[in-house]
Amino acid sequence: MSVLGFLTPESDRALARSPMERLAHAAGARFEERDGWNVAVSFGEERVGNVAFADRSHIVKLELHGPPEALARVAGAELELGLAVRSNGAWWCPVTPSRVLMLGEPSARAAVDDPAVAVVDVTCGLAAIALIGPGARELLARFCAIDVRPAVAPVGSFRPGSVARTPGYVLVEDEQRLLALVGWALGEYLYEVVADAAGQLGGGPVGADALEVRQLA
Repeated sequence: MSVLGFLTPESDRALARSPMERLAHAAGARFEERDGWNVAVSFGEERVGNVAFADRSHIVKLELHGPPEALARVAGAELELGLAVRSNGAWWCPVTPSRVLMLGEPSARAAVDDPAVAVVDVTCGLAAIALIGPGARELLARFCAIDVRPAVAPVGSFRPGSVARTPGYVLVEDEQRLLALVGWALGEYLYEVVADAAGQLGGGPVGADALEVRQLA
């Protein structure tokens, strides 16, 4: 802490903010501080129903570079292109044999500790949005050509490609939950596209608390 740190009230310290925050606020989101981020935690009376979506831009995103064997050590599992591995509280998503995208909570950072692996924090380089519910795959199909039908994209599938006509990634987190990522500057655009498509399916936004309840169910 700076010697002048006592002059800055805790409540006045800057929070990190998602590029989707403005639209979430307009949709009625209630926000709370979570791990240094201003996170939309609820939208009043929420109902996932057939489909819903949630801003996940605040999750930790690390890009790891190194030899395949070193990346496997850090992930705690063998890595195969096209398939992400869930380990140490994070998803380990191979982009190339020597490049892995790690997605997780702040505690997952501790798992990345290998001198053979270079780490680049891309948390504020990639915006992320979760699509949830029985209609999650249909929702994605409304704005993305990446094939996530269960027969070709089981749980753990990780696909780079065009997401809403911009380069991005799609991760199949479980049977009823997908995660779409695009460049940070296009986060608001992605939110608008997803909100429009979800509305046509009778869905809308939910907050982080609804996701946590769904994970525990």
